Amino acid sequence: MRALFVAGVVLLSLSARPLLLMGREVVIDSKVNSRYSVEGSMERGTAPEDLRATIGIHTVRLADDQPVHNSGDVRVDGPVRIIVDGDEYSHPALATIRLAHRDANRYWGYVYLMRLRDHQTGTEQLVVAQNIGQSQFRTVSIGIDGLVTEDRFHYSGRCSPPVRALLIRWVASHPSGFCSDVMQVWPSIFYPVLYPWTTGVVGLAFLVAGGVLKLRRRGHRTHEP
Repeated sequence: MRALFVAGVVLLSLSARPLLLMGREVVIDSKVNSRYSVEGSMERGTAPEDLRATIGIHTVRLADDQPVHNSGDVRVDGPVRIIVDGDEYSHPALATIRLAHRDANRYWGYVYLMRLRDHQTGTEQLVVAQNIGQSQFRTVSIGIDGLVTEDRFHYSGRCSPPVRALLIRWVASHPSGFCSDVMQVWPSIFYPVLYPWTTGVVGLAFLVAGGVLKLRRRGHRTHEP
């Protein structure tokens, strides 16, 4: 009886943190994705290296000074210009530019232009997400009124608010969760099947069984003559 109870406490203690983190990720994922939707918005511009999108009468452009190669996987490092209605909102961080592409793949993993719809407020924005290195990110948001808002944050701050995590998924260097990456690993028999799912369930079962046996034993002692 005591051994079951202790084993249950130990297994639950070991499993509690990842299980709680997983539960939080599921809840936040549901809330964020029910409120927001994201779609890529890059269109080819007039110049080969020019990608753009519009919101209302306002235009957002992504551009670089590299040529376009029609064959091969040629890549070079260079800055990407972010231009809103002719004004610069660029950052000097370097991106890997894939010269054979004239779509979102040109700056994949470094700069991404998307349309963010907020179903709660009924509004939409164009957002440029950028990986500026050393686990730091920035977003440049453009509303239908032309207002430009910049947000800079460290990877550890992507959860406040969690929509940040949604916006940087296309420019993060690895699979990214909202507040924790506990669910972003490649699943195996050990993780998460054996640990923490099985250990958590078995630990709870041991804990309940030990508690029930303890109560029954107390009941027997109470009724003894």
